[in-house]
Amino acid sequence: MRIVAVLVWGALAGLAAGCVPSRDRIELPESVPVDRALSAEIRYVFFLPGKTGMAPDGAAAVAAAVVEDARRRAKGPVPRLIVTGHADAGGDPAAAQRLSLRRARLVAARLRAAGIAPGRITVAGAGAADPRRPAPPGQAEPANDRVEIGFESPVASQLDATPQRPI
Repeated sequence: MRIVAVLVWGALAGLAAGCVPSRDRIELPESVPVDRALSAEIRYVFFLPGKTGMAPDGAAAVAAAVVEDARRRAKGPVPRLIVTGHADAGGDPAAAQRLSLRRARLVAARLRAAGIAPGRITVAGAGAADPRRPAPPGQAEPANDRVEIGFESPVASQLDATPQRPI
């Protein structure tokens, strides 16, 4: 019952906030190169260039991640959410790192407010180290101003773990 309430709340909040993507306010990419295509396994929350304010469809993207989390929990082991902030490479690398971490923390707070346990969320800031689309120096690229919400199952993290003793 709680999942249904969260889903309804998320949908209504998104509609009330006007979370319909608008190309008048922010220019999102029409296409992404094939080698950097958006993954179906990751939810993307885009941000206004140089700001901690989410793009108009940001709340809807967070709500979609909450729905995906509920779907995954119903199917198997409870996944961990990896929330990674990114920033455009237009300025100081240290400032981009701080901005990316602030963005990731903002999205993590929204996920916690939607009912996801804090212990299941890992937050990181990648700064400008992993751009979605390259851009000329000094030119903003909105596809790079984002937070990625990824899902990691406990089984996968155990398989990737370094053994405690050599075999």
